[in-house]
Amino acid sequence: MDSDGYLPEILTLLRQLLPLLISLLDDAFAVVLTRLGCHLPWLEKLMPFVLSGVTLYVIIHGGKVIYEFCQQKWQSPQSPNVSPLQ
Repeated sequence: MDSDGYLPEILTLLRQLLPLLISLLDDAFAVVLTRLGCHLPWLEKLMPFVLSGVTLYVIIHGGKVIYEFCQQKWQSPQSPNVSPLQ
C-alpha cells in the first residue's frame, strides 16, 4: 500500500481543522500560563477574537457542507448499472 496517497487527504484535513486547532492552542496556552501565575493581558484580549473567528469559520464552512449535502440529496440518483447508451 502506498502511504503517499494519504498525504493530500491529511493536509486537507489539517487545513480544515487549523482554525479549531489555533483556538484550542490559544485556550490551552492561556490556561497553562494562568496556572503558572502569568497573566498576559494581550492574550486575554486576543481570545475573544480567536473564538469569534473560529465560530465564523465553522458557520460558513458548515453552511457550505450542508448546502452541498442538500444539493446531492435532491439531485435525482442515477443507477450505476445503467449506461448512458441504453
